Amino acid sequence: MDTQVPNFRDERRARIIETAREVFYEVGYAGASMSMISGRLGGSKATLYAYFSSKEELFAAIIRDQCAVMANVFQAHIGTEDLRQSLTTVSRQLMSVVLSDWGARTMQLIIEESHRNPGLAALFSEAIEENGRVTLKALLRTAHEKRQIDAPDIDEAAIILKSLLFGDIHFKRLLNLAKPTEEQMYKHIDRAIDVFMTYYGLDGARLSRAS
Repeated sequence: MDTQVPNFRDERRARIIETAREVFYEVGYAGASMSMISGRLGGSKATLYAYFSSKEELFAAIIRDQCAVMANVFQAHIGTEDLRQSLTTVSRQLMSVVLSDWGARTMQLIIEESHRNPGLAALFSEAIEENGRVTLKALLRTAHEKRQIDAPDIDEAAIILKSLLFGDIHFKRLLNLAKPTEEQMYKHIDRAIDVFMTYYGLDGARLSRAS
C-alpha cells in the first residue's frame, strides 16, 4: 500500500508538468499563471500549490526534469569503448530535444522574459550546469583519461562540442526560419563530431594546437 503513494504523486506531478508545459508554450511565461494551469488541470489551486509553490518553481521543475533526462543519456555513455558512436548517439538525442517545438519555444520564452526576469535565465543556466553539462564533462573527462581524446581542458572541450552542435542550425530554429529534417540534423551532427574528433584526436592535434 505504501508503495502506491509515491507512484500516485509521481503520476500527478508528471501531469502537472505536462499541462504547465502546454500552457507556457501557448501563452508564454509572462502570460501563464497558476490559476490558468490549475484550471487546465481541472483541479483546485490548492492541489497545484501542494506540488509547486509558484510559477517560477514549476517552470524550474520543467527545465530540471528535461536536463535530468539528458544527464541520464550522457551518463549511460561514460566510459564506452567507441567514443565517436557514443557522441553521435547522445548528440542526436540532445539535438532532437533542443530543435523540437518545445525545446525551441522554451529557449524563446527565456530570451523574451530575461530582461524582465533575469532570474529565469540564471535558473535555466544553473539547471543545465547541474545536470547536462556536468555529465557531459564527465563523459569527456573519462574519454581523455582513457586516451580516446586529448582534451586536458574539459571545460573548453565541452564548450567547443556544444558550439559545434548548436551552431547555425539552432540559431535559425530559434528565429523560426527553418526546422531541419532528421536527415539534415544527422548530417549536421556528423560534421560537428568529425571536427571535434579531429581537433581533439590523438594524431598530433594537440601538438599542432600548441605550436
